[in-house]
Amino acid sequence: MLELYGRMGRALYGIRVLPWFGTVAGAGFFVAAIVNANKGSQETRMLLPLLTCLWSLCMLVFAYGFSGEIPVVDSAESWWRRLHTRIKRALWHLMALTITGLGLATVLFSLRALTVIRGDLGGQ
Repeated sequence: MLELYGRMGRALYGIRVLPWFGTVAGAGFFVAAIVNANKGSQETRMLLPLLTCLWSLCMLVFAYGFSGEIPVVDSAESWWRRLHTRIKRALWHLMALTITGLGLATVLFSLRALTVIRGDLGGQ
């Protein structure tokens, strides 16, 4: 799992300008929607910029979190260094599980938001 996440993180790190742009643009449009909101306006128009910002932030966390080298245990090292490397790998696994949970929560939020937007547009 760490190797796959490492490859994906390095790929996203190579195009990190796009998620930064998506984050800034999504946040900007969200703030603009809040500023221009009237009492009778629809709040669902704020969901799309929020989703854009959220997905871009997920990609940034993934890119910066997994772009480094994954520690590998070397049997030629001292037991203290091997223990240190195993602790680092355990933390990388914990970070991978956390980011997987964040991704799943983002997918669920996106599905729910798209359902609300579709219902607001008159779809059934």
